[in-house]
Amino acid sequence: MDKKKNIIQYLASKNEIGTLLPLVLMCIVTTIINPSFIAFDNVIDIFRTTSFYLIVGAPLTFLLICADMDLSIGAVTALGGVCTMFAMKAGLPLIVCILLGLLSGAAVGVFKAWIIVDCELPALIVTLGIEYVVNGIVSITTKGMSVNGATPLFKSFGQARIFGKIYITIVIALIIAVIFQFVLSKTKYGHSLFAVGGNPETARLSGIPVKKRRREVHVLVSVFAALVGILMASRFASAQSTSGAGTELTVMAAVIIGGTSLFGGSGSVLGSILGCLLLAVISNGLVLMRIDSFWQNLIFGIILLISVAIDKYRQMLFNKV
Repeated sequence: MDKKKNIIQYLASKNEIGTLLPLVLMCIVTTIINPSFIAFDNVIDIFRTTSFYLIVGAPLTFLLICADMDLSIGAVTALGGVCTMFAMKAGLPLIVCILLGLLSGAAVGVFKAWIIVDCELPALIVTLGIEYVVNGIVSITTKGMSVNGATPLFKSFGQARIFGKIYITIVIALIIAVIFQFVLSKTKYGHSLFAVGGNPETARLSGIPVKKRRREVHVLVSVFAALVGILMASRFASAQSTSGAGTELTVMAAVIIGGTSLFGGSGSVLGSILGCLLLAVISNGLVLMRIDSFWQNLIFGIILLISVAIDKYRQMLFNKV
């Protein structure tokens, strides 16, 4: 009896349970309807889609744990790719082009952090405003057209496969996720983020630089959003002004579905991995099941509600046990 109670208590203590169950269920249902779902090439495509979500989803987990949010991710994604491609067209070295793309994201992050943290304005409104501003800048500079001119070496970042099978972006995302999870769970820095999101005043009295931590994670999210834009430009051999459209809501939903609290103080990169994977599985599964793409948002919403309900039940179960 005690052993059973310990198992239930262990499972109930895991935020990721609310994501894992819908993920397993979705995989089973899709496989029954269309067995090609588990074909190697299709699985790799799912992981590839997941990788783009996860690269920005990992730092976004940090941000949500700090009880902040960011709705400018999509615009910064487009900006990073466009800046990199413009630099490449100008004939600059590849490393310089990539650095300029990342710096464009960092610049937005610094500006965003200053308004939110130092000027103490609401993150929701500020990041939404920045989303419109940056999208406007991208549209004006590109005139709504794609920016071409990718070099073969640059294209290899988003298109090449290791051993001819696994896309490099999958490896990049996995490395980023492992590093972020390690920092979050095994370092003082990661523990300080939980403190900032859980009770900022107590964290401040404990000597944690609350405002500095918040600035850092805001900049971090924008830099990695720009990195996603660069990798997407590499994948498609051009930068699209709309490449990041809708990314902010998709990735935020994935992180929340993965068990990270929107109110701060709890979460994990592991849960975000599962959340990103779940959304990628849903997108892929809808195609294989020949369900109209217009149903995608409805399915996402239902899965989100189910995950929240499971998480709530898990917490109730944990409290009882």
